[in-house]
Amino acid sequence: MEQGHSEESGTTQRFSMALLFGIDKNDLFRRKQTIQAIYNASYNFAKPPEKPIVNAIAGNQKVTLYWDSRAEHTYDKFYQKINFEGYRIYRSTEPNFIEDQVITDAYGKATFRKPIAQFDLKDGVTGLFPIDVNGAMFDLGDDSGLQHSFIDTNVVNGQTYYYAVVAYDKGYLTTNIQGQVEGIPPAETTALIKVDINGKVKTDVNTAVVTPTAPSAGYVPPNVSNYTASGPGTGTVKVNILDPDSVSNYETYRVVFKENTTFHNDPNPYYSLINYSTKDTLIPFTRFNGSNVQTSVMQGLNLGLTNDTTVKIDESNTGWEKGSSNLVPLVGFDSRYAASYQGQRVNFPADFEVQFTEPGKGDTSYPATAFSKPEVTNIIVKDVTDNIPHMQFIIHDLNTNGEFDPGDAIFIISGDSLGAKVTSNLNRHVGWSFSLFQDTAIAQDKQILPQTGDIFKIATIKPFRNGEYVQFTTKSSYFDKAKFNQDLNDIAVVPNPYPAAASWEPTSQEVGRGTRRIYFIHLPSVCTIRIYTISGNLVQTIYHNSNLSNGQEPWNLISKDGMEIAFGIYIFHVDAGSVGQKIGRFAIIK
Repeated sequence: MEQGHSEESGTTQRFSMALLFGIDKNDLFRRKQTIQAIYNASYNFAKPPEKPIVNAIAGNQKVTLYWDSRAEHTYDKFYQKINFEGYRIYRSTEPNFIEDQVITDAYGKATFRKPIAQFDLKDGVTGLFPIDVNGAMFDLGDDSGLQHSFIDTNVVNGQTYYYAVVAYDKGYLTTNIQGQVEGIPPAETTALIKVDINGKVKTDVNTAVVTPTAPSAGYVPPNVSNYTASGPGTGTVKVNILDPDSVSNYETYRVVFKENTTFHNDPNPYYSLINYSTKDTLIPFTRFNGSNVQTSVMQGLNLGLTNDTTVKIDESNTGWEKGSSNLVPLVGFDSRYAASYQGQRVNFPADFEVQFTEPGKGDTSYPATAFSKPEVTNIIVKDVTDNIPHMQFIIHDLNTNGEFDPGDAIFIISGDSLGAKVTSNLNRHVGWSFSLFQDTAIAQDKQILPQTGDIFKIATIKPFRNGEYVQFTTKSSYFDKAKFNQDLNDIAVVPNPYPAAASWEPTSQEVGRGTRRIYFIHLPSVCTIRIYTISGNLVQTIYHNSNLSNGQEPWNLISKDGMEIAFGIYIFHVDAGSVGQKIGRFAIIK
């Protein structure tokens, strides 16, 4: 209470001084209320975003996490807005995430956890939040863009990992009447995993416990085939299989794009995902928000969509398709004529070919001005994207010889839509220009002019357009007998030798050594493991029965008589019946 009284007194003093200096009362009251709200928030913190619901999938030397987007829609009553900023991912080999708390304050006290990954909104809110906690500052991210999945490949099979996906907000900043920055540091959701005295683990909706495993012998993971892209869009559609057990067999999906612009240059078209096998619409038409989109997980997979929002020249694919001219090409928009055409400029999202013909055998140009006349040329311009064999163009023929010579320029033109005829200067739209210049570093007699039949290609980077689609087919995981025979050779014990302890062994509340554990890996999905001493005495029998994605089985180093085994060399025999078998050995060191 004394703290509260002190803050209130300080605010009152500032209020009185402000009156003396003629500061607006209403503005001062607003500032006073803001400062008081900041102070009150130190006792009644703003609500962090909702916890995302996390799914964790164990794989072979990897763990896949994916989560929903509900945290992004959390309305904070204190801030009176949605204040969500991003996600942080923590990983630990113990349930309290203590090993992640490595960021210390000015006094060396552990203050913040260090995430293994962080994804934040592309909103300009980046870097360290300026309000520190004893010198430690919260990292708001680097505008990486949001993701709703993460694949952790820095893991070891058999090791149990604890994960948390936390959402965090932007915090709050303001400047008081003395020009000082005040605020509330960002808050993130909790990461709770409880382990009782018996070792039973209870997770929260945003936490998970996962043990990556080697697959069974003969396991072939799900995959994508028959990938087909129908249109000219230069963006990408990446199919990510995140939940292998949920992928359907031989189902066809189609990503469809839609936009309504006359020149197909909408930087933010719509996309939709349809399961063509079941006729279900999984994602209704949704507008691109930026250039990158990661969809939610559906039927075991999600999509990473990248749309090229800006139409521009594709330098790497622009050049001579046919011919050996060494003239220097200039492609884009010839600045010599910017004053004439800038107001009519449209960057056409299409690829073009400029074909050189015999003089007078090319297409007739469109008049450059109302006072000029059409001119028969030695070039033909083709829109290869839209299969328009004769695109209209303007030629600036500097020597008026009817040929496209060094120093000349052409401008590709179109009417009120891409490929439509230009009928007057009122409906004329001017697109890409193409000019050729002599290379001053080459002697005059070595200059090679374009010849009849030469073709120059103008390639562009362009967004997805109306009617364009990407289609693919999924195939679920399956058992392959030929691969099984090869994988039998990979059956092994890890670690081998066992050096009295392994990092994946669970913690124990017991006094003494606690649980020991080794793993048999790359096992058939159904098999019997028999362990013998070097002299042939049976030590233990283990029955393994799992799905195809899990090919490992632990052993606690306890014999069939309930005794801890001695150090030494042991023989194992994996028996999968008529399918196959494997014999090997391993060592125990104590």
